[in-house]
Amino acid sequence: MTREILSFCDLRVIDMVKLADGGRIVHASPYSTPEFPTGKDWPDIELANHNVFRLNAKNEVVWQVRRIENPTHMPWDQLHEMAKRLRREGRIDGAYTEQGYLDPFTSLGMDEHGAVEPEPEGVWRPGCVVYLLTRWWSYVLDPETGVATCTGDQVK
Repeated sequence: MTREILSFCDLRVIDMVKLADGGRIVHASPYSTPEFPTGKDWPDIELANHNVFRLNAKNEVVWQVRRIENPTHMPWDQLHEMAKRLRREGRIDGAYTEQGYLDPFTSLGMDEHGAVEPEPEGVWRPGCVVYLLTRWWSYVLDPETGVATCTGDQVK
């Protein structure tokens, strides 16, 4: 599955968490091609900043992640305006794009230590914690609702 391309968004599956019903939660990102050996650009900023999906067993989208940010985080509209301005001023940073502030999830994983049932290993079940990371912050994901809540912990 590491080379799987999701046709609905033209992104590659990077990480996934399996679900008992045959579905899965996937983290997606642009992929390399001969024309773009270091990876394609994101098609748009909203897709980039919400690049986690729950798919059912038929590979249909159940939800696309929604983010609840740390209360100290600058609001998205202000982040987007700041990023555009800094980009126009020549600031070179991967987060500052012409479309706005780029902050995609970079990692998806699952902690099974709190699982109520010991089996099946590697499959989400009650008590497991699904986590997401960006370049800066850690999030906990609710697999049922698709809401990723910032923990306030910075990624080191």
